[in-house]
Amino acid sequence: MSVAAKAHDGRSAIQTNGATAPVLCAIYTRKSTDENLQGDFTTLDNQVEYCRSFIKTREPQGWSAYPEVYCDAGFSGKNIERPALQKLLADAQRGRFKVVVCYKYDRLTRNTRDFLEILSLFEERGIDFVSVTQPIDTTSPVGRLMRSILMEFAQFEREMIAERTRDKLAAMIRKGKWTGGPPPLGYDLDRQTKKLAVNEREAEIIRTVFKTYLECGSLNAAALALNARGYRMKESVNKEGNKRGGGRFYRTNLGYLIKNPIYIGKRALKGELYQGEHAAILDGDIFQRAQILMEQNHVTRNALTRDKHEFLLRGLVRCASCGSVMIPHFSRSRYGKSHLYYRCAAVNRTNKDACPVRAVRARALERFVLEQIKVVAQDAGLIEKLVRSSTEEAEELPGLLQDKTQIAAELGRMEGDIQVAMSGLRESGEGTPRRLLILQELDRLAVRQQELRVKLAQVEGRIIEIETRHVDVGLFQRNLDAFGQIFERLTHLQQKEFIRLVVKEIVYDKPQSLVRLGLIPFQGFEWSIDRFSLRFDPMTKWLRD
Repeated sequence: MSVAAKAHDGRSAIQTNGATAPVLCAIYTRKSTDENLQGDFTTLDNQVEYCRSFIKTREPQGWSAYPEVYCDAGFSGKNIERPALQKLLADAQRGRFKVVVCYKYDRLTRNTRDFLEILSLFEERGIDFVSVTQPIDTTSPVGRLMRSILMEFAQFEREMIAERTRDKLAAMIRKGKWTGGPPPLGYDLDRQTKKLAVNEREAEIIRTVFKTYLECGSLNAAALALNARGYRMKESVNKEGNKRGGGRFYRTNLGYLIKNPIYIGKRALKGELYQGEHAAILDGDIFQRAQILMEQNHVTRNALTRDKHEFLLRGLVRCASCGSVMIPHFSRSRYGKSHLYYRCAAVNRTNKDACPVRAVRARALERFVLEQIKVVAQDAGLIEKLVRSSTEEAEELPGLLQDKTQIAAELGRMEGDIQVAMSGLRESGEGTPRRLLILQELDRLAVRQQELRVKLAQVEGRIIEIETRHVDVGLFQRNLDAFGQIFERLTHLQQKEFIRLVVKEIVYDKPQSLVRLGLIPFQGFEWSIDRFSLRFDPMTKWLRD
């Protein structure tokens, strides 16, 4: 049985005994919104008709429509998280069709990177892509060039739309209009006028919230009091009938609510207040008193944390259990004694049950870290090993610098070759063999040029890494040598700065009874807490003061 390949429009139709084997073509359509999709003939139907008509013109070459039409209604093209597109890609992996047909390129995606990745997948599976209103052959050099240009314009259009949307929202806020989204506690959205209307039952809750905060004097105390009385955040139901919201009050959501000027009939934009179209729930005096108290609490808390309690490891400690930064925190006993902690930011944002670790005593952790830095400083063998490792890395530099020079030189020669090819392209006639050869050569040069640029970036990154680490090793060794000698004589601010010359990160792992130190410029070291510190309590797995 004879088999011959016949080229057509960038595809190869297989002929067997004179009959052309069918080339199945999948149709993909998309519309960003679900508006105007209820009629007898919609925008999506129009896209399908265009695609079917195009496929019909290729029937002599064996093209036929794949039975299933992949349709995403009401999905944006900014990403590929769309059900029909995901099914299309999965079926492409299974080889169920040979061509994907769209009305326009941007129906598939508006993101250049996503588009190129999708086409790469198609290419791996031997699948062509065709745009009906932008008929470009993706198997040719010109087609690939125009594809990239069109997608750059599509992405530019999406970015311009986003910018215009931001400007429109800002203009709406300046006019006091509601810009969309779930209405805040105390208001409902009038679907007819698109304006906020006061919900009297929730408005009374808002008044109670502000009154409670002014009485309690702190967000945490006010949240506890409101929750104890059964008050909750606003609850809403979406189009699918699912409930959302209705949660408890916490320090974070309560603070956001109290700072929201919407309750005095205003809208905020970049620090400026504009008169809103909605009615106010609170009078300005109560709202202003709450803002003053918030500011006082903020200043007092920062002053106590910064000036009085002197946390040495501020910004360096991270919780191994929840991954949060552990921030300075203090509390006072009934006798006036201050207790200092590094507490998980997750606990600070939500509640004490957000992380099983919660906090570690500040002074105990600080002493422990300082002791381990001294251990490293006194271990001459360890320091020598680290310095030797850095020296071995530095031996790579001459070869890397030579590679960088060679790559840069090849890129320069390639720029010249591209200029010569472009001149030849302008002089060659449309559709001539010479023009086709030049386009193929340009395509090859473009691929090689991109490969060289990636390789050059990798080499330069490695050079910078080695040079930085090589310099840091000497500084690191000198800092360690001086640590035990001068640390105790430094001021608190100088001590904080000195620690940051040696330590990059501290990870507190309570469940494993470990503290991991990330030392500059080396990988992290691990110390078992109970090995080095008698203050570790094995019953509670806490560092103790």
